Amino acid sequence: MLKRSLLLSLLLTVSSSAQSLEEIFKEGKASGQLRAFWYDGDRELRIDRTALTVGGILSYKTAPYAGFSGGISFFSSNGITSLTEMPESGQTHNLNLDGSSINTLGEAYLQYNGYDTVVKYGRQRLDLPLSNDYYNRMLPNSFEALSIENRSIDHVTLKGAYITGWKYKGSDTFVSPTYSLGIDRDIAVLGAIYSPASPWKIELYDTYVRDVMNAPYLQIIDNAIWKSADGTTFSGALQYLNEQSIGDNAAGEVDTYLLGLRGTLTKGAWSLSALYTRIGDQSLLGSGGRYEKMGWGAFITYTDLQIDGESENAGAEAYGGVLTYRPASTFEISAKYMKIDQNDDIQSNSASLTQNPRPDSDEVNIDATYQPRKEFRLRTRLARIDYNSGSTSLYQSKAYDETNVRIIADYLF
Repeated sequence: MLKRSLLLSLLLTVSSSAQSLEEIFKEGKASGQLRAFWYDGDRELRIDRTALTVGGILSYKTAPYAGFSGGISFFSSNGITSLTEMPESGQTHNLNLDGSSINTLGEAYLQYNGYDTVVKYGRQRLDLPLSNDYYNRMLPNSFEALSIENRSIDHVTLKGAYITGWKYKGSDTFVSPTYSLGIDRDIAVLGAIYSPASPWKIELYDTYVRDVMNAPYLQIIDNAIWKSADGTTFSGALQYLNEQSIGDNAAGEVDTYLLGLRGTLTKGAWSLSALYTRIGDQSLLGSGGRYEKMGWGAFITYTDLQIDGESENAGAEAYGGVLTYRPASTFEISAKYMKIDQNDDIQSNSASLTQNPRPDSDEVNIDATYQPRKEFRLRTRLARIDYNSGSTSLYQSKAYDETNVRIIADYLF
C-alpha cells in the first residue's frame, strides 16, 4: 500500500506539467565508464584463470523536478573468447562463473534531494563497511535497497540503508543477501560519520541481519597525528568490527572480531604505510566478496592486497607494508607486501566457520596508475602469492601459489 501511494504521488507530481516532464529528460545527463580488462592468473596445481573482457557502465540521470530525479545504469562485461581460457575465465570474477557475459541493469532508482537529505530507492551502489560496490573488477556490486543520507547536523553525516537484494560483481543476477544460507533475510544498516576537524574522522555503523548476525563497526582516522616543520606527516587509523549471531543462528553461532591498525608516514611524493590485522576465533561474515561467505562488499581489512591469502579467516594475523611514490598528479606507483599467519588449530575446528582454509602466505604487489587526462586512466597490477605448505598439516592440496597480472584501461565521460 505504501509503495503504491508513493508511486501515485510521484506520478501526479510529474504529470502536472507535460513541459516540465519533457525538461526532466532533455536536461538529464548521460555518463559512462568504458573498460577493457586483461586478467591472467598463473596458478600452481590448478588451471590458470585468464580473461580479456570489454564493457563497462553506461548511465543516465534525469534533471531534478521538485527534488525528485531518477537514474539507470547498464552494466556490461563481455569476454573476447579467442583470448579467454575457458572454463576458468569465470574464476576471474569479470564474467559469470560459467564464463558467459554479464549484461544487466545494475542501477534503476528514484532519488529525492531536500532538507539536507538524500533518499534513494531501487537498484543502486552503496558505500557501507559490509555492503559496498567492491569495484576492483570489470563491474561493481549492486544492491536493491532504500538508502538515506542526512547532513543536517554540523560535522555529522547520518546514513541508513535497508537492503533486500544484491548482485555480486561477477554475476548478472540479483539474489537475497542470505541466498547462500537458503533463507531470505534483509540487511538493515545505520551509521554516523563525525568529522570535527579536517584531519579527523570517526565512523560508527551497525549492520543487522535477522537470524544471522549483528555487527557494530568503528573506524577512527587521524590524517595529521604528527607533522614536522619540513612537511613530514604521520597519520593513522584504527578499525574494530564485532560480529555476534542472533535469532536462529542461520550462519552458525558467531562471536568474532576484527582489529586493524594502519600508520602512514608521508613526505613530499613518498609515503610508507605499516598495516596490521587480527581476526578472532571465527572467520568474518559479510565481507570478502564471496557468495558462500555472504560477501556483500570488499575485504574490510587494511591488509587486503591483490590476491589475499584469506586475511579474514579465523585466527588469522596479518602484517603488511606499502611504499608509494607519486611524482605527479598523473602518475603513482606502489610496492606492497603482506604476510598472513594462519592458525591451523582454529581453522580445523568446524565452529570456526572457515570455509576456505589456507596455510601461511607471503604476497608481493606492484601497482601503477597513469591518468594523463580525467577521461583516460591506465592501471597495471602485478602480484605474487606464495603459500607455505609446510606451515600446516591439513590443507596442502588447497595451497595454490599464483602469479597474477591485471591491466585495466578506463575511458570516462
